[in-house]
Order: sequence, then structure tokens, then C-alpha cells
Amino acid sequence: MNIAVQPPVAHEPSIALKPAELDALRANLWFSALPIELQRGILRRCAIWHVPAHQTLGTQSSVPDVWFGVAAGAVALSTQSSRGRQTIVDLLEPGQWFGDVPLLSGLPAPYEARTWAPSTLLLMRRSTLRELLGDRPELGPALLHLNWCRSARLIERITDQREPLLEQQARQLLARLTSRFGLPGRDATRITLSMTQSQIALLLGSSRQRTNQALKRLERQGVFRRSQQSIIVPHRPTRSTTP
Repeated sequence: MNIAVQPPVAHEPSIALKPAELDALRANLWFSALPIELQRGILRRCAIWHVPAHQTLGTQSSVPDVWFGVAAGAVALSTQSSRGRQTIVDLLEPGQWFGDVPLLSGLPAPYEARTWAPSTLLLMRRSTLRELLGDRPELGPALLHLNWCRSARLIERITDQREPLLEQQARQLLARLTSRFGLPGRDATRITLSMTQSQIALLLGSSRQRTNQALKRLERQGVFRRSQQSIIVPHRPTRSTTP
């Protein structure tokens, strides 16, 4: 059983965000659409938390006391069925926010939140978020829009998983990872997250063996290649002649 690590108690940030972290937050379409004063109000009221990889931030069925924003790194949201099967519902890149719905409703979180990589997180306590909602009424509709954005992401994932061919699902996953975590180069984009085949299998909702077979086929086709612990996606895949 995973135990959630405890976030800082302070409401005010003790360390300023790095320029790249602030840029990632402002590049998010939901956050950038907020009035400037509301953006500043949110950032001013958030504490900053530097969290190592593989740390549980909140457990499934627990009632959270924190609204989170991802400024750097990545956070995986996963569920576990009554039979013990784990599924990664989403992998949140910098700029994403989560936890506001169970926080404000008082209902249990439907997922476990866990850092995938060393991450910089923003956090706002329930009392502070409610205070901000009172001061800035436009935040309420904005949070509804944020929930709609998350629902759209989930529908996209479900639609991809309906694809009968695992190989095509893997292509779509690589495209999402490249878009969200890619570092573009001249000839290829490097996915900056370290990923094992078991983790990719969880993202695809498939077995490790079937995932391994699909990935090998894509590597032979030149869709991607591995470089140490990185995944490299060429801008123009070259199909290999190797059978």
C-alpha cells in the first residue's frame, strides 16, 4: 500500500519558480486564458514543492486537502480495480492542474497521484482555494472549464484504446508523449521522460509481452529508437528493410 508524502504546510511560496517553470504554466491554454490578475493571484497563493520521482501525492479513495499544479516533471494518475489491476489514466505534463474536484466536493479522489519524474509542484490548500473563489468569482467557471479540458483528454485516451491494433495504439501514445514531453532537435524529438516497457504497457493498458512485440515492430519500422533511457522519435521515420 502506497502512503502519500506530506506536502509543505506553508501557503506562501518560499522559493521562486524558475523562468522555464513559469513559462510552462503560462503556456497551458487553460491558465493563459485566465485574466492576468487571476493568474497572479493563483501563483501568489501557491506553495512550491520539489518532489523526487516515484512519490505518492495522494491515494485512491482518499479526500485530498490540496489543489496541485505541475510546474516541472510529470505526475501519473492511476486507478486500481477491485481485482488489483492498475491502469494509468493520464500522465500530466508541466502546465496541468489536478485535484480541485475532489478537493471542493469533499468526495474521494478516483485516482492515485504519483510523481513519474523529479517534479516541481504548486499546491494550494482547500481553505485558500475557497478564499480565492470568494475574492475572484470568475475562478468558479474557469474551474468548470478546466474539468471539461480534463474530460476531453480522457475521451481522447479512451478513443485511442478502442483501436484494435496495439501497434497503432503505441503510435498514438508516442505522438502524445512527443507533444507533451518532447524536446525537439534538428532531425528528431527526444521524449524527456525515462520509461520502462512495463510503464509503457500500463499506459497502453496491455501486457508487457504484447507491448514489447508492438514496440519492436515500430523500432524496425523506424518510428522511434532508444538512446540509453530516452526515446527518440525521428521527424521523418525511415522504414527498416529488416523483417
